[in-house]
Amino acid sequence: MPSGRTLALAALLAELAAAAVPGSAGATRLFIKNHVNSNQIAGLAVWQGKLSAATLGGIVFADPGSGALSKLISAPGGLPSNRILCVAASPSGALWAGTADRGLARLKPDGAFRRTVTSFDGLPSDRVQALYVHGDSIWVGTSAGVALFTENSSTGQFVLRRSDSSASTGGALVADDILAFQQVGDTLWCGTSSGLSSFAGGAWANRSATLGTSVRALELHADTLWASTVAGPRRYAGGVFTIVAAGHGGESLTLHSSGGVLYSGTSGLGAYRYSPGVGWIALGTVGLPNAQVNALVTAPDGFLWIGTDKGLARNISSGGWDSFVSQGPAANGSQRAVADARGVWFATGNFRPPGAGLGAVLHFDGQSWSSLTGASTGGSLQPASVFAILSDRTGKLWFGHCCSPTDPRPRTERWDPGTGAWDTLSVTNLFTLAQANTGLVYGGSVEHGNGVYVFDGTTAALLDSLTPTNTQGTPPGLSQNNLRGIAFDTAGRGWIAQAFNGLDIWNGNGTVANHADDAWIHLGTGFPSPQTSAVVTTGASSGWVGTVSGLARIRNDLVDPAVTAATNANLPSLQVSDLALDSEGNLWVATVAGLARVEAISGVVESWSTLDGLVGNDVRCLAWDATRNILWVGTSDGISEIHPGEGGSGFSDRSYLYPSPLGASATTLRLGGITDEVTGEVRDLTGALIRRFRCDPAQNEVWNLRLASGALASPGVYIVVLRAGDRSRILRTAVVR
Repeated sequence: MPSGRTLALAALLAELAAAAVPGSAGATRLFIKNHVNSNQIAGLAVWQGKLSAATLGGIVFADPGSGALSKLISAPGGLPSNRILCVAASPSGALWAGTADRGLARLKPDGAFRRTVTSFDGLPSDRVQALYVHGDSIWVGTSAGVALFTENSSTGQFVLRRSDSSASTGGALVADDILAFQQVGDTLWCGTSSGLSSFAGGAWANRSATLGTSVRALELHADTLWASTVAGPRRYAGGVFTIVAAGHGGESLTLHSSGGVLYSGTSGLGAYRYSPGVGWIALGTVGLPNAQVNALVTAPDGFLWIGTDKGLARNISSGGWDSFVSQGPAANGSQRAVADARGVWFATGNFRPPGAGLGAVLHFDGQSWSSLTGASTGGSLQPASVFAILSDRTGKLWFGHCCSPTDPRPRTERWDPGTGAWDTLSVTNLFTLAQANTGLVYGGSVEHGNGVYVFDGTTAALLDSLTPTNTQGTPPGLSQNNLRGIAFDTAGRGWIAQAFNGLDIWNGNGTVANHADDAWIHLGTGFPSPQTSAVVTTGASSGWVGTVSGLARIRNDLVDPAVTAATNANLPSLQVSDLALDSEGNLWVATVAGLARVEAISGVVESWSTLDGLVGNDVRCLAWDATRNILWVGTSDGISEIHPGEGGSGFSDRSYLYPSPLGASATTLRLGGITDEVTGEVRDLTGALIRRFRCDPAQNEVWNLRLASGALASPGVYIVVLRAGDRSRILRTAVVR
């Protein structure tokens, strides 16, 4: 006789079979997962028993006991910006977060967001630099003055009580650039970039006579007001702020009083604690991710935590620090990108990882981020801006540094990740790299180089160069030695984008060093601007050129004015930074105001911005991963991993669960092999519902291995039902502990 479990499962299968009829294909969408550096910490607060860190990559939450980290980054309808400068727990139990560009975010304990507070609501500026809660009052410091709100502790509703600036107070508020607050008795002290002011009895008073320098932080310790300044900590007594810096390591960035101890964070020597009669005592830097301490807080368990430019750290009882670093790229900005079998690589150009220098290359292997720097490679990668990047056909990576005419000049390197071997090439100041169908590698310089350099793709030997001098003839050859892009068409010709003079198309006719048989075509008339930024080819005599004033469409070696004009009319911005072609021939366009796609057949232009989930609007670089069907988008604010939806059901017979089985170390079950949005549910073998899910190619988590009650799932077999439209499919997985 069938068991109840068998009958329940049979009923579920019958239900799914009845529903499994073909459905119509859905509209194509972009599924976006954003990657940001969330380790440059600007402020700390305790909220809901956890540490909340304001970072330039969203909000990071740390469990004080385990050190487990999670992060919350910007999203439509959620956190309005990733550039968080300060956080504070409000009277109603919400977390208020001040952003650098989008006002105040308010996160409720249930994880939902209230409406963002902006200058429309009375903030002097949308750059919020300081938050201070006292009773039901929330003082907000911005780059343009102070706002005072009161919040109802029961409902979370707020009321603006006042908004003040230096001008509106007749200079009583000494400056508009507000950095810190501290209540002492009936007086609120306010630190600005030009000194101190105070607020008492409903009026502001200029107190710059007591301290007229920039005040980074204020703290009340043992009934005494202290201030962080560039000269070190200062103590207020007898109407005067006196420097108390004996033993202190330089400037003070932040202060924190806890358990009868005063702490100070410095710009490069870690944290200090104050001992009356002795002075400041260093807490040491062993174990710190970085020695610049921007924030200090005491966790509910009594341990001191600090926020640095490279992550969090917890002071341990035995001395030293435990560091906690959030997963993400080392830098948020990138300049050029390339995808290969190992994942995606980003050249950072003039963007610096926090607390580090120029010359970083970022790498994501599909699971975790890493980076190459001068320090991590023992100097093999030059600590100079990396602009050009190429993964050649043998899997070696080429890096071009740029741009300086002085020694040591920005050089070129080739690295074999398989062997770890590095080659340093004699060529300097390369801005772009490309490999031709012949296997030869071509490097394009800026004005400090010759023009185009030709390398042997196997040995990296320099074989030739194309310069404005050695290519002249009838017609003239290379227009300039200041280049922005190189691409090769299906006929083998090189398309060379000039920094200020349009496009040169070069046919070397199969010879390397012999320029006598070279054929050149120059295009510039009809371009939106002669100042180019990128180039791609789409056939034997067709392609696209990006310029600072729009795209130029080339067909039959001529500018197509109609397509050029129609396409540019629909771009989010005419300032184009980079171009990429996907596997279907669609053109992706990076602009300073978002991402666009030009459909290969119809020419229809679509665009996306942060309102659609893009990590940033200032898009700098693009790379298409043809193996994984992923578009990588590098911006000045982070990196977006984009999976273009293919419509239809989203899943197929090739869809799969992983990891499977789920071992003791597993925390999440994911769904692979999907091309669009998929909904479904997880059930046990009785057919009982455990959880419902929605996933897509970018966010493919389906189960956190917990039951509906929140308890961990017991070992056994579980059913995952996939649904998309009218289609469904059953998959199984096992929990093994």
